[in-house]
Amino acid sequence: MKASFFCYNRYLSLEPYQHQGWPTPPGISNPDIGARSAEFALEQAQLADELGFDWIACSEHHYVPGLQTASPNVFAAALTRVVKRARIAVLGPLVSMNNPVRIAEEFAMLDQLSGGRLVALLLRGTPNEFLAYGVNPLETRARTQEASELIVRALTEPEPFGWEGRYFRFRTIAVWPGVIQRPHPPLFYSGNSFESATFAAENHFGLGVSFYTLPLVAQLTDHYRRECAKRGWSPGPDQMLYRTFVGVADTDKEAEEMKSRFFGIETIITPISQGRASALAASPTHLGTTATEIGTDADGKNSAADKGQAGFGWGGLHFCGSPETVVKQIAEFHERTGVGVLDVSFGGVGLTPKEAERSFLLFAHEVLPRIRDIGVNPAVHTEKSVEVNQR
Repeated sequence: MKASFFCYNRYLSLEPYQHQGWPTPPGISNPDIGARSAEFALEQAQLADELGFDWIACSEHHYVPGLQTASPNVFAAALTRVVKRARIAVLGPLVSMNNPVRIAEEFAMLDQLSGGRLVALLLRGTPNEFLAYGVNPLETRARTQEASELIVRALTEPEPFGWEGRYFRFRTIAVWPGVIQRPHPPLFYSGNSFESATFAAENHFGLGVSFYTLPLVAQLTDHYRRECAKRGWSPGPDQMLYRTFVGVADTDKEAEEMKSRFFGIETIITPISQGRASALAASPTHLGTTATEIGTDADGKNSAADKGQAGFGWGGLHFCGSPETVVKQIAEFHERTGVGVLDVSFGGVGLTPKEAERSFLLFAHEVLPRIRDIGVNPAVHTEKSVEVNQR
């Protein structure tokens, strides 16, 4: 089992989190706090690298203080200067609303800057993100799929080529510099729906799932492996990723108390949890809501955010306890799902900085070394594996 540290680059003052509604007014931002927040995020990334995390991750978000990475590739470039061992994981750019050729060019630059350590997840995004750039939500699935296919070709095609698609048209494409990892860096595709998991299998992408409960993750990974088998290949554990929150304390009793306030006061997470209602005034957020079916609010499912609730699993803390308990939870999760990479975040806004740091250090020192052997032997028995196509 591998662990990825999600470096979310959060604004360190609580003031902007009190704002009701989306987006958060930029006038609230203090330049000194903003600079200190970015520096702290890079320090945390450097420490996670030194403590043995396999990946250091960032992702694209807009107009909120909790995730200040409007351009994850810019932030990832900064990570290449402080993270010397772990992979740089861009998980990921919102390809439904950006120029796919530009994404391919920046991926190639990041692979060069990192010495061949880039890994990337191609994301569709959520309704509030679509509002940021004025993208038609009904087109985003098809745009994401076309853009993903174009990114792969742009990274692998040895000769200049043109592209005439439904959503993207380019007369000439010739990406420089070329990537170090051939044919291209490891690529994942968001798999929070059955349709997306099928597309990932068709294109030999790894699968990335976020925040679902264990039974729903198991449904998706089972579906993904079946679709891969239909196409003559079998994904390994390292090709299945799960993004989640983790809370570790010295005892289970302390962890349970921390769990009850992990996500903070109701108004704090409202701006980042609202879905299609995010352009409207926020109503009180109700914590503890988790996804109940496969599908995202972009598909009209798990749309508790429309009612001002923290939908899609934001209210769920699925790995929480003493180090011994969390190790057991992770082992069970792998046994049920086959997932081999956990992308984890420790900094619930309801925790004090000291508590978040303690959780992070307990995981690094007492959990991470003990989960290394998980997944060495197959935990999920599927049809006989064939050689994996590294695309």
